[in-house]
Amino acid sequence: MRRISTWSLGLSFLLAVAAIHGTAYSQANWPQFRGIGASGVAEGGPAPVNWNAEETTNLRWKTAIPGLGHSSPVTWGNKIFVTTAITSGAKDETRFGLYGDVAPVKDDPKHTWKVYALDSQTGKILWERIASEGVPKVKRHPKSTHADSTPVTDGKYLVALFGSEGLYCYD
Repeated sequence: MRRISTWSLGLSFLLAVAAIHGTAYSQANWPQFRGIGASGVAEGGPAPVNWNAEETTNLRWKTAIPGLGHSSPVTWGNKIFVTTAITSGAKDETRFGLYGDVAPVKDDPKHTWKVYALDSQTGKILWERIASEGVPKVKRHPKSTHADSTPVTDGKYLVALFGSEGLYCYD
């Protein structure tokens, strides 16, 4: 069984909403965590009743992004921006559910922190930027990732925070 990361499901949900809402939703900007005013409300139509990322039900497109990231995607115009942290190690995983062991993950191998811009209509990767590379400066919780903070944009600049790895601004 293939496991889909939380990040992939979040992006798939955003795409499902975009597919159902059509042009009215895709024209709206979602520039920060929880959208405009941090309300978490998308104007323009009802929420999707059903969708399936694996079967692409009610999805416009699907694009694989390497690594792990719990940040939310943000949009401006026809672009979707996402962040990720990619390990050079053998496994790249988070844990889910209830369990007693919450010791930090041993993330000693080199990581690459990236920002991606995708076309909202096709899913094509428009550009990707390496924000940082190296061994993580801090350990992470087993239910977390090294790309947890949602980026923010005003349409001119995109700001991404990767914790101890730094704050990055793209134009």
